[in-house]
Amino acid sequence: MKTKIYIGLILLFGAMLQSGTLFAQDDLQIGKVFEKYGHRKNVVMVELSEDILQSFSLTLYKSISIKDDPSAADYIRRCVRKDQEGAKKIKIVIKSGDLSSAYLQLAKKGKENRFILFKSEEEDEVTLIYIETTLDTDNIVNLLLKKGQ
Repeated sequence: MKTKIYIGLILLFGAMLQSGTLFAQDDLQIGKVFEKYGHRKNVVMVELSEDILQSFSLTLYKSISIKDDPSAADYIRRCVRKDQEGAKKIKIVIKSGDLSSAYLQLAKKGKENRFILFKSEEEDEVTLIYIETTLDTDNIVNLLLKKGQ
């Protein structure tokens, strides 16, 4: 009986690793944001299902929006700045010395193009989006910039 449970757990864990959703942002500072704030009050976190992801030609989409938490907003800005190192900066907006918005293209992970989108309307209100896609980089960048204007 224990052997069947262990085998089942190994298969489940393997499937999660195969899909890439378990450790998708493991190499990024923003991965900590989703872990730390994902289930807190005043937070909206979204992860899209496989069906929706496929309809948009994405392999992963995660977003988190936080309101009325200045310390969380500062933490997210620090994480984005850290992940910005070595990333291609598509668009960066700094207002009054603070990061207001960022569109970053990260190094590929396998066949996946990876993007971080960050926006802050107010000092204590932030939205962070992480996307993985096999779409051509130029197509997704054009799409993101068109939506973000």
